[in-house]
Amino acid sequence: MLDAILGPVSAWVKAQIAAMGYPAIIGMMTISGACIPLPSEIIMPFSGSLVSQGLFNLHLVALCGVLGDVIGSSISYAIGAYGGRGFVERYGKYV
Repeated sequence: MLDAILGPVSAWVKAQIAAMGYPAIIGMMTISGACIPLPSEIIMPFSGSLVSQGLFNLHLVALCGVLGDVIGSSISYAIGAYGGRGFVERYGKYV
């Protein structure tokens, strides 16, 4: 059952990284860092496999991963800091 869920997600992640490169890593890690369920455990290993094939640079992949995660975490922090309890009470039922 887990393969039925993660199979399409991993295929989509792999296609995005192959098509868009480093910006895809930043974008998907931002999504992951913003507490939206896109596991970084799928994103970074595929990026690492492209590094091992010589298609990507290891340092740039690591930098893109960190940058995306910091952006996503900052978004989550801002929502919590400025929205707070009122935001959760108003819009939490939709999440």
